[in-house]
Amino acid sequence: MRDSEQPKSTSRRIDDDDRDADTGVDIKDAAASDAVDVEIIDLDAEDAADDEANAADDDVEEVTIVDAETPDDDANDEASEANADDDADEQSEQADAAAKHDDSKDVVADADAKGDTSAKDAEDSAHDGSDRSDESADAASTDDGSARGGFHPIKTVKRQWKRFTDTKFYQVWNKRPKFSYGAYLCVMFSLVLVADMMLLWSIDTKHMYDPQLEHSFFRQILDSSYHSLSSTAGILNFFALAMVYLVCVTVINRFWVGTAVFGALAGVYAFACKIKYAMRTEPILPSDLGFLGGGGGGDNVASFVTDEYRPIIDHGVPLIVWFVVVCIVLQFLDRRRAFIHCSWLHPIRNMKNVFGNICRVAAPVLSIWLIVSYAGGLSSAHSSIREFVNEIGYSPIIWNVGDDARANGAATTFLSLTRVKAMEEEPGYDEAMMRTINDRYAKQAKAINAERDATLTDTTVINVLSETFSDPNRVPGVHFNVDPMPNVRALGDTTTSGLMLSPGYGGGTANIEFQQMTGLSMANFNGSLLSPYQQLLPTRPEVFSFNQMWNDACGSDSCSVAFHPFLQRFYLRNANYRKFGFSHLYTLDSNPKIKYAGTYEGKSGKSGNVTDEQAYRNVVDEVKKNASADKPAQFIELVTMQNHAPYPGIYGDENEFFAANESEVPDGEKGVIANYAKGLQRTDEATRQFLDELDAIDKPITVVFYGDHLPGIYTTAVDDPKNSLALHETDYFIWSNKASAARDMQLPAADAAYSSSNYFMAQTAQQLNARVSPYLALLTELHKEIPALSRAVTNGGTWSADASITYLDAEGKEMDPKHFSKKAKQLLNDYRVVQYDMMMGRNYLRGMGFMDLPKR
Repeated sequence: MRDSEQPKSTSRRIDDDDRDADTGVDIKDAAASDAVDVEIIDLDAEDAADDEANAADDDVEEVTIVDAETPDDDANDEASEANADDDADEQSEQADAAAKHDDSKDVVADADAKGDTSAKDAEDSAHDGSDRSDESADAASTDDGSARGGFHPIKTVKRQWKRFTDTKFYQVWNKRPKFSYGAYLCVMFSLVLVADMMLLWSIDTKHMYDPQLEHSFFRQILDSSYHSLSSTAGILNFFALAMVYLVCVTVINRFWVGTAVFGALAGVYAFACKIKYAMRTEPILPSDLGFLGGGGGGDNVASFVTDEYRPIIDHGVPLIVWFVVVCIVLQFLDRRRAFIHCSWLHPIRNMKNVFGNICRVAAPVLSIWLIVSYAGGLSSAHSSIREFVNEIGYSPIIWNVGDDARANGAATTFLSLTRVKAMEEEPGYDEAMMRTINDRYAKQAKAINAERDATLTDTTVINVLSETFSDPNRVPGVHFNVDPMPNVRALGDTTTSGLMLSPGYGGGTANIEFQQMTGLSMANFNGSLLSPYQQLLPTRPEVFSFNQMWNDACGSDSCSVAFHPFLQRFYLRNANYRKFGFSHLYTLDSNPKIKYAGTYEGKSGKSGNVTDEQAYRNVVDEVKKNASADKPAQFIELVTMQNHAPYPGIYGDENEFFAANESEVPDGEKGVIANYAKGLQRTDEATRQFLDELDAIDKPITVVFYGDHLPGIYTTAVDDPKNSLALHETDYFIWSNKASAARDMQLPAADAAYSSSNYFMAQTAQQLNARVSPYLALLTELHKEIPALSRAVTNGGTWSADASITYLDAEGKEMDPKHFSKKAKQLLNDYRVVQYDMMMGRNYLRGMGFMDLPKR
């Protein structure tokens, strides 16, 4: 029989003597005879092994052995691609053994294609094939590391992996199917539909989760929202969610892992939206993300969730967890590891690798570009994307994000706010323009200061933002026959007081605080800017705030101090207050912490928020300490928390407002309002004690006290658009102690009856008869012409929806901008340009002394 006709060995027996030899080569025994036939090496099979090694390299995205992708069943049933490198090693070792063995004369090549080939040719061919594979070269040129007296960890791992892949378990596991791209597409489409229905449910106040119903939590979500999939909100949500899904899959490049990430994000967003929308009629916004990491103590946000919404969290979290677990299991069951084939080790070996690598880079870049372009186009009225979504029915409602989410989808609202342009560019903005404005109001300041003789920074000014402080008896349909705020109401007879027009309802504290701190107005910003503290201030190199005038006067930031009996990261206050120039912001988690932080315990429960009595003690201690050391006057900021939602029934029979409640609202709403009124009464009494203690200090002190917004508990009143204005008016006063020359000063009603928080510092200077800077001169003159202004954030009613800004005169009546005087128009235009320079431009005015008080 010719060599070429000899059959290939079908079994292998390891020779004990050869196993002990230095070569470490296993010799195959072809038969039971004394002659040892060397296993026939098929050069085509060797080439196939090289091809398998190449294919294995091609399918490995990460440098790992275990994760190597196995071949399709119809490609090569004899070996997996993950073992291709070791197959090449074995072929090379067999070639070496054939060359060294005494009885091995020839190595017969496969007669189908190669003919007779010598053992030397087989060895050379094996080494040539090894040269084409880095791993095979290493295996062919180096025998077992132990034979050379050393340990080779990579080869050891590879050999162990080879043993594992020879097991029957692996052979069965290795035949699991690859999911097709068609299956992936079906999964993506179905999951985006489900996520879309969850988002539609999240902003539907008519359908809350009811544990008493027989249907499951998930079933209730789908039943309440599937019919809205064809609406404008449903279609636009679908587009937005599909783009987010695409980003997750292409960036991670593992389909089931990307699916798990997308599903978890969609679920968390939907459940958070449901709770926030029910409490404040607005969805989760980009500015809210600061609460999740470094922006506001996300671990404590849940403390504002009432028991009514706890079942959503209790059922939603397990639902998300189980979804993620299923996706992880599917990732193991699916033999297709990478969503997009690529090879980082051999990027240009063949066209498959070249094309795959290009797609691996291009796909995530293009998907991210797509969603960024889409988000930017939504906020640009003349973009091609805007024209496309307009055809679907997109109609942005920038003055009310709650209505916008209902009309266009929560996902669309979120994306439209991710690329916010705070203000449009001012035509002709340059240093010359700002110098003209500076000169104009420097002249106005000179005229005002000619009639004033006091220095503003000689007085300690305490600003008290009282959380949700407002008279419930002014709300339509609500009435108590017991006054919940008699002490604050009595101050109206002796000091400057009135109503403040607030841009918020049920929330937005930081925006009102921002206006009071800087003198700027939310009305001058684009409607898409919802939170300057989180969306704008972090990007500005420097920001002016009124406390800096006190810092300049005493030559140190020690004259500025703030207290907030909650968390410093809420609304990024820790970073923003440092940028404002405060020496310290004392909070529950600051270092050092706020000193007094006790809570109230009633007959039926305990409050979770620090009481106003405790919050005031911190301020009184600071003022007394400063006065006893005879230090310069201070600027003190206090943001309280006592009356923050929710309003549980912690007072029991001590709450007289249940019996005094004559409101024409449902019983459930009536009870919540009564609990709020009791807390308001406690604030009123604590404020009286606070002023009495300040009155006893022999240093001039002035307190600016105001409620930031109404609590979001007046459900019945909100349903009537005619109540919009009443739901945005809070109480304020400006009070001075006995040591102040302005003790008996009370501004006329024309300058006090109505105001907005951006005017408070100008009004304080007016009450103290203090000289002003050009900036305060601008605010003083603007307040005379337009007593109150605010961006509209309600659903219409008496407020102008098209302009999204409301202007009130001294009697609280709405003003029509078309009928403004020439002076009022000039002041409004200059005010907007000044705000542009401070918040968007180059701060030309700061260098010109626009914010500087006159020298003594």
